[in-house]
Amino acid sequence: MNKEELLQELSFKINTGEISREELMSRLKISQSVSENVPKNLKDSASFSMTKMLYVLGVIIVVIGIIIFFYQIWDDIGSLVRISVTLGLGLLFTVIGSVLLKQKPDDNIGSVFHLIGGLLIPGGAMVAISELNIDTTSLWPVTLTFGAIFVFYLILNFIHKSAVLTFFSIVNGTAFIYLLVESIIDGPFYRHDDLYAYLTMVVGASYILLAHAFRGGWNKKLVGVLCFFGSAGFLGAAFSQVFDSVFWQMIYFLVVIGSLFLSAHLKSRAILVVGTLFLLAHVSYITGKYFADSMGWPISLVILGFIFIGLGYISININKKYIKN
Repeated sequence: MNKEELLQELSFKINTGEISREELMSRLKISQSVSENVPKNLKDSASFSMTKMLYVLGVIIVVIGIIIFFYQIWDDIGSLVRISVTLGLGLLFTVIGSVLLKQKPDDNIGSVFHLIGGLLIPGGAMVAISELNIDTTSLWPVTLTFGAIFVFYLILNFIHKSAVLTFFSIVNGTAFIYLLVESIIDGPFYRHDDLYAYLTMVVGASYILLAHAFRGGWNKKLVGVLCFFGSAGFLGAAFSQVFDSVFWQMIYFLVVIGSLFLSAHLKSRAILVVGTLFLLAHVSYITGKYFADSMGWPISLVILGFIFIGLGYISININKKYIKN
């Protein structure tokens, strides 16, 4: 249980009368003057968490409502209106978000409007390309569009320094990179699966480097997300190379064990969990491929089970010694 969860739990118990102020003061051995601010701080923390939850819920409802409404009338409106209610509406929400971030930087309401705008703008841009009858035989129009969106969010983020804008910069930048590679090679995905695997490893490593750079800064809220998707992308792409390469079958053990050490260094549970899962997957694959026939499948399963227990014990100890504390 982290600090915020603990404060929320204490706030709830104090408000319901399960714990009195006197009991709290007695247990913590604090004076009356010091403790007067405790309930207020607890309430503020709980209120802040509830506000964020309502913000997210509101964004989801608004976006779903917009999608359903315009889906129902899509065939009855013209091209200009279609572009206006998708791309135009996304840009409008973005402008409102920027204004609110300037006027009320501490209320997070500006980030909410930016979140809605960020969800609408990419789809709206694709609608604009379709309605303007731009030739999409090649991917270059789509690639350049996502490149423009990426630059747009980089500029906005430079102005406002918001984690939401950083998130959309990363998402659109990632889409632009994949589309750019696809446009350059000008071929179907399945013919270049190795290239995309190595590209995904590079992107995953970049996410982890960004997470390390964001620790302690205004983008610290993105650290957990970047660690999870970065480690999942890197280890997942590397694992895809194991099936056809003896070299990767051997080196992957070092890669995934390295991720466990990295999780301890970065104090990231996300990397620890993902690394442990891929280590289990790799051990299962190697055991089934090389030892099932020679030793018998039941014996292999017994050995595999003890390996899983050992890996679980190791991951728990890494979490306790190097991450939790």
